[in-house]
Amino acid sequence: MTKFSASARLALILLLALLPSTRSPANASPESEDHHKLGNNFLVNQNFELALKEFNASLKLDPNSAATLVDRGTAYNGLRKYALAIADFNSAIKLAPTNYLAFNNRGVTHFREDDLPLAIKDFDKAIEIDPNQPIAYLNRAGASLAKGSGIESARKIESWLRKTDWKGEYAGHASVLAALGYRQGGNPAPGDALLEEALKKTDRLKWPYPALKFLTGKLSGKELLEEAESSDYDSTQAHCFLALKYLTGKDKKLAQTHLDWVVKTGTQNSVEYWIAKSLTSQKPTSPNKTSPSAAAVKQDASKSAAKAASAKSK
Repeated sequence: MTKFSASARLALILLLALLPSTRSPANASPESEDHHKLGNNFLVNQNFELALKEFNASLKLDPNSAATLVDRGTAYNGLRKYALAIADFNSAIKLAPTNYLAFNNRGVTHFREDDLPLAIKDFDKAIEIDPNQPIAYLNRAGASLAKGSGIESARKIESWLRKTDWKGEYAGHASVLAALGYRQGGNPAPGDALLEEALKKTDRLKWPYPALKFLTGKLSGKELLEEAESSDYDSTQAHCFLALKYLTGKDKKLAQTHLDWVVKTGTQNSVEYWIAKSLTSQKPTSPNKTSPSAAAVKQDASKSAAKAASAKSK
């Protein structure tokens, strides 16, 4: 299993979807390694411009470091310079084809660009490389919920949860996303069973335990938001969870109010922000604009026939 240091775990709290590497570049010079470590410190604190400066300095000394390329790509992602981020992740993958973070973080970039099929493809590759690491599962769940295919990720998450017996700090979050995925796919029963099991096996004193209670009918939506109000991150998740639940219940108007809250107010470095961003950007296609209705076609045909008959009589 891919191991992450304390600094990477801190980065995970701040940047759930993205992770910096924690390994120093192999055979790097001491100076290059110093720049890389300093860049990672800036990256953890989301100081992307300074991180970028240090990674550039490191890569100037060691241009073939996959780890540094992944981290510079992550910094570019934080600055929303997505084309540059993709280029760095591509270069890292060429140098290290089994680099978990390169695929995970490239998937996040595709997610943020709303290219959901490519995002899911990259998360699947990351899972293939390290099936025990939870981050790609969570990211994949977010992308598939945004795409409307949440049930695919729900099955993957359930398999991972059962294999790990709900161990780890992300089991609760994973359970929520899986349950919402099952509901989105029109098959809520496996998700409901998963939620009941999660209530027994996850820490009831930690977020997102209130979300588990909400989805099992033990907490109201208002109470869920009250439980989350002390944390911007938790509030972002709570509003997104509410929106996804209301969407499965066909209450699109109420769902949209929560999606709008996330996009306008939510923590941007969270999976849920980008789910809301993607769902909000999806505009339904009006059939009247793309093709005339059957009634309109029939009416036009009648008019044409009438004109033809009139001309013939003359």
